[in-house]
Amino acid sequence: MASEEQKNIDYEQGTVSAVELHDSVRRENPLHPGGEGTVGISVLVASAFILILGGGQLFSTSNGFRDSIYISENYQPTPKPSLGGADAEGVAVAWIVDWTKDGKKVYNNCIACHQASGLGIPGQFPPLVGSEWVDGGTARLGAILLHGINGPFKVAGQSYNQLMPAWNSLNDEKIAQVITYIRREFGSLPEGDDGVVTTDMMKAAREQFSGQATPYTEAELLAIPESENLPGSKVDLETGEPVGGGEPVAEG
Repeated sequence: MASEEQKNIDYEQGTVSAVELHDSVRRENPLHPGGEGTVGISVLVASAFILILGGGQLFSTSNGFRDSIYISENYQPTPKPSLGGADAEGVAVAWIVDWTKDGKKVYNNCIACHQASGLGIPGQFPPLVGSEWVDGGTARLGAILLHGINGPFKVAGQSYNQLMPAWNSLNDEKIAQVITYIRREFGSLPEGDDGVVTTDMMKAAREQFSGQATPYTEAELLAIPESENLPGSKVDLETGEPVGGGEPVAEG
């Protein structure tokens, strides 16, 4: 309840009507006593000066909004990635890149056992990393791919007793590609060995080992010299052309 001092005595006693109160309020000037709400000339001049100065600064540094201001004089842009199509035909790719890329696709058939890492599954499927069958010459590995191997056999000092089936249903090119991929990706190659096996080498291997009717045993594979390579010309890794003459590598 308001105190007596806080009450409007005239209003409480009914000597002032509500209409008179409202009229008195409407007669009050709601604006600040200092002016009628107009903007001073000095403010307009200052605002105009700021706009002119800012616009000049923006114009002088924007270079017409061209992106050349962000590019140094010796800038060399990174080539756009190829998305295929007509423009991709003009981009030269080293032969070995395509050869091992295709070999990796063939290796998808081997991942379940040897794993994408080439480490195999301990106690079940042998690794390719650190395997003497991969690190040695190409003859033993070509024989295994063509006719398989039946355990027991040792890989990196550990015994395995599985059967690896023959992959001779693949054509010579695909076997050559997957051996190349395995040797270059997982092998520890001798100095000067680029790890490449060509289609012609696998053709020679198919003929060389044609007398083998069953999967190899470890003893039969050990009879092949560890450093023996399949016959065939080495190739230029950029072009795939034989080094020192010979026929080009066949590509299907």
